Order: sequence, then C-alpha cells, then structure tokens
Amino acid sequence: MVLTMAYRDIYGEEDTSDEPAMLTLLTAPLAATDEVVNLFAAGLAPLEVALPAALHAIGASKDEIDAAMEKAQKELEKKCACEDEDRAMETEEKQLSLKERKAALETAPAKNKSEEKQAQANVEQTKANTTKTLAEAQKGAAGGSGADKE
Repeated sequence: MVLTMAYRDIYGEEDTSDEPAMLTLLTAPLAATDEVVNLFAAGLAPLEVALPAALHAIGASKDEIDAAMEKAQKELEKKCACEDEDRAMETEEKQLSLKERKAALETAPAKNKSEEKQAQANVEQTKANTTKTLAEAQKGAAGGSGADKE
C-alpha cells in the first residue's frame, strides 16, 4: 500500500483509467529456486505454484509468467488427454481379449469333439491298414510256402 501511494505521489494518477495503478511487490530469493523445483518434482507443489515462483526468482515479468503458465497448462491438458486416450484404448484391448477368450471357451467343446472324432477315424484307418497289411503278408507267406512245396 505504501509503494502504491508513493508511486501515485511521484508519477501522478491519470483520471482516464478505470482502475488506479496498484503496485505489487513480489519477492523470492534466487536460492529458493532449487527448493521450488524439488518440491514440484516431489509432487508437493503444484504447477500453478512452482512455475510462477521459479520464474519470478529468475526475474521474469508478470506477463512472461502468465504466458508461461498458459502454455504449461495447455501442455498439461494435452498430456492428460493423451493419457486418457491411452487408458481408453487399453481398456478396449482388454475387453477384446476377454471376448476372444470367452469365444475360445465356447467353441472348445465342439473343437475337442471334432478332434476326438478325427483321432478315432485315424485309429480306425490305422487298424484297417494294419489288418490289410497283415492279410497281404499272410497271403504272400502262404503263397510263398506253397510254391516251395511244389
């Protein structure tokens, strides 16, 4: 308040402005920048607190700080939107995987039954081939031994 009154006394006040000039004193020691960064990295200080404090400590103007805050908030919103989209895609992928597993379980009895039938058919075919081969072998052996007798 004292700074504002001194400013008005020295420079005068224009009557044309809607709001009278108001001085604000923002102080932050430069050594505190590391502490602010550490607090932000640890998640104890939000971006809205850490960014202005750090920029002010290095001498940024209010307009520069406001512009940096706006840019940081837009980037944060983009990042959140991307993360939300990734989570939605992950959820959808999990649901599709679950549906595939359920479909596989539903078709498993029919598949097992058809595989069982195929295996039974293979066994019967093998038996038939074995029987045929044995019969041919016996026939050949009988014919061969009969030829030796003559």
